[in-house]
Amino acid sequence: MLKKLHIRTLCMCLMLVVAMAANAQQAQITDRLNQSGQVNVDAPKELVKRNNANLNNKQQNNSKDKNVKDKKKTDPKNEEVKLNELDDDDKDDNKKKDDEEKKKDEKKKEEVTPKKPKRNHTSQQTIESRSVGYRIQAYSDNNHKTAKANAQKRARDIAMKFPQYRSYISYKAPSWRLRIGDFKTQREAQAALQRIKSVYPKYAREMVIVRDRINVWSND
Repeated sequence: MLKKLHIRTLCMCLMLVVAMAANAQQAQITDRLNQSGQVNVDAPKELVKRNNANLNNKQQNNSKDKNVKDKKKTDPKNEEVKLNELDDDDKDDNKKKDDEEKKKDEKKKEEVTPKKPKRNHTSQQTIESRSVGYRIQAYSDNNHKTAKANAQKRARDIAMKFPQYRSYISYKAPSWRLRIGDFKTQREAQAALQRIKSVYPKYAREMVIVRDRINVWSND
C-alpha cells in the first residue's frame, strides 16, 4: 500500500511540474507574439481580440487614406481648379505677349513718324515792323491740284529739322510758293540755305535766295 501511495504522489508531482513548465512556456510564447504582433490560436481570447482590433484599425486607417487620395485624384473639382490655374497662366502669358507687341508697334511708329520738335519761336513773339530782307524760296509750282499740298508738306519737312526758321506759304497767280525765314542780310540767308541743302539735297535745285519783305520779330 505504501508503495502505491508513494508512486501516486510521485506521479502527481511530475504532473504538476509538467503543467507549470507548460504554463511558463505558454507565457513566453504570448510575450513573443505580443512583440511581433502575431497571434496563434492557442493565445488567450482577450489577447486575440485586442490584436485583431489593432489590425482592423490599421486596415481601416489605410483604406481611409487610400480613399482620400483616390478622391483627390478623381475629384472633378480639383481638376477644374487645376484647369483654371492653367488658364490663368495662359492668360498672363498672352497679356505679356500682347504688351510686348504693343510696345514694339509703338517704337516702330515713333521711328516711322518722329515727333515734331519744339520751335524756338513762340506765339508770344510779335511783329515789330516789316523791312526789306531775304528769304529762301524752297518751292514754287503752278499745278492747281497738287501745288498747295506739296508746299505744305515741304514746309513741315523743313520745320522738323529747322524749327528756328519760319515758313511762309503764299499764292501769287498762277503759282503756290514756299519761302523760308526772315533774314536781314544775304549772308545769313546763304548760311541757312547751305544747312537746309545738306539735310534735304533733293530740294537743293529748287531752292534759291530771293529779296522779300520780311518780318522783324520782337525777340530777334
